[in-house]
Amino acid sequence: MYFESLDASHSTASREMKQKMKNSLSLIFAFTMGISSANAEKSHGIPTFSSLKYPANFTHFSYANPDAPKGGKIVLGSRGNFNSLNPFIVKGTPPSGIILTYARLLEQAKDSIGESYAYVAESLELSPDKTSVTFYLNPKAKFSDKTPITTDDVIWSFETLRDKGLPGLRTYYKNVKKIEKIDAHTVKFYFNTTKNKELPLIIGQLPILPKKFYETHEFDSTDMTPPPTSGPYIIDKIDPEKSITYKRNPHWWGESIPTQKGQNNFDIIQYDYYLDNTAQFEAFKVGKIDIRVENSAKNWKTGYDFAAVKEGRVVQVQLPSNLTSPTYGFFFNTRHALFQDPLVRQALTLCFNFSWINKNLFYDFYIRNQSYYPNSDFAATGKPSAKEEEILKKLADQEAYKKDIPLKAITDEFALPAAKSETDFRTTLVQAGDLLKQAGWVLDKGVLKNATSGHPFEFEIIISDRALEKIVLHFKESLERVGIKLKIRFVDSATYQYRIEHLDYDMILSIYPPISSPGNEQRDFFGSEKADSPGTYNHAGIKNKAVDTLIEQLIKSDTYEELCLNARALDRVLLWNYYMIPAWHKGSVQAAYWNKYGIPATTAAYNPFDITTWWYDAQKAAKLETTKNKESASFFKKGWEKMKSLFK
Repeated sequence: MYFESLDASHSTASREMKQKMKNSLSLIFAFTMGISSANAEKSHGIPTFSSLKYPANFTHFSYANPDAPKGGKIVLGSRGNFNSLNPFIVKGTPPSGIILTYARLLEQAKDSIGESYAYVAESLELSPDKTSVTFYLNPKAKFSDKTPITTDDVIWSFETLRDKGLPGLRTYYKNVKKIEKIDAHTVKFYFNTTKNKELPLIIGQLPILPKKFYETHEFDSTDMTPPPTSGPYIIDKIDPEKSITYKRNPHWWGESIPTQKGQNNFDIIQYDYYLDNTAQFEAFKVGKIDIRVENSAKNWKTGYDFAAVKEGRVVQVQLPSNLTSPTYGFFFNTRHALFQDPLVRQALTLCFNFSWINKNLFYDFYIRNQSYYPNSDFAATGKPSAKEEEILKKLADQEAYKKDIPLKAITDEFALPAAKSETDFRTTLVQAGDLLKQAGWVLDKGVLKNATSGHPFEFEIIISDRALEKIVLHFKESLERVGIKLKIRFVDSATYQYRIEHLDYDMILSIYPPISSPGNEQRDFFGSEKADSPGTYNHAGIKNKAVDTLIEQLIKSDTYEELCLNARALDRVLLWNYYMIPAWHKGSVQAAYWNKYGIPATTAAYNPFDITTWWYDAQKAAKLETTKNKESASFFKKGWEKMKSLFK
């Protein structure tokens, strides 16, 4: 889901978690299984496919501690800078954590797939014919300026995000036909399809914005004036390009509702900004940052040998995650003529020697992605099953789709080469050279040139993180061996973001926000409609009719099994068209934190490192401070003794 993804891009650890379900109201069960009911009833939640895990009288999510104390401060690190407080528009870069200031109609469970429960809406009602959903707002819901959240705010939020928000929202909301205000606390959404089971949950993910504030402020400007918030936090301090501080609203209306109980426990959440990953890590080591999710294999293997770790003051954890790993890789910009031939894209994919990079740069830390949905039920593995083959052949047999579905997508397993030796990689490079020759490129005195125009094969990759340089440099060296010249351009984060938004690149190493299961957001990731839109997530510029059709089939899946089959079929078409060079994933979360926090006994299967459920432990913090003071005293004592010895 789209706003799941948005959360993930502004949080310390990956979000948006799901799995299969249990226990629900018979009405919801009937809806999701395609059985109509004579009369609609109000419900406390809704699933996508099966039944709800949590009953109507549940008091809190199992991964939250309802008795967690409130208070304390936590400092997190972020890289780059920010110049806007609006995370829902293309212009500007919003700060980390800004999503903490927004509440939604429904809250998504982080321990089950496709389940959402009451939040700003205290209940909802799905029509028996599945053509509409009605939300009943909690009358206690208020913005931080104490004005009530009303139907007008909900309607304004939806229409504004649809019309002026991020480009993906237009396709995300395309199946909403109209909205009706029933009364001040009741709103009804009408759909133009009955085949999109995610729609009620999609509307439930709507963040609530204050209509009144935007009557005097432009929504689509990079305004740094904090609006009243609907969520648990308000913006307390802004130090441009350095930090942003959020303060828990002590009068927040949602403190005790079941979906929020035991969460949002810190009084202060502060994000400090650093120019690069090295500076951020050094800040963590000296205690200027409290928690760090580690994405550097080198740091994880060699960097945590400082005293605080050895003494247990800093805790390292590695937690398995059931969350689908993000789509991650080197995306070809197929809008450029150079990368429009699939043979060229396949050849360059063969030139990326992941085995060498993983061994020499990553300490064999990562797993190669062989899917757009790694670490999930949606990943295509082995040869297509009979049902997957049936889905693909049904399309491939039609003239309109023949050129979009490679034959091997129907018959073969997709497997990237794993060179165990230099000899293996040389063989792979020969295969790459043969593919390039088939595509009309010839080697002339060590330079690959177009057989017709004589132009050399040259392209550019842009990066904004120095940590990627060694990876890209090795790729460059591999490409040189087949006569291709790769230019590496390092740019600052603002320039990088601008160029991506304006589709101004040959190739980028990019990662899509992690999602629990594929759905409507796939239209924006891979759909033709958004291929040329500024700010699109369709980095490769994919325009493939078969992909478009498979996305729609996926969205209309009636069961979880059908969703998996459609996702795997889509995965195969994407993979065999070589729109990106797949990167890598971990399948777990590596993190470290200063030992001054309480953590629930049960963690969410799809978000095992969720700091919104943590709390400040005053006793642990006092112990850390005492140790720190002793260390400081010892340091000065040693310095003084050394100084005295110099004057003897």
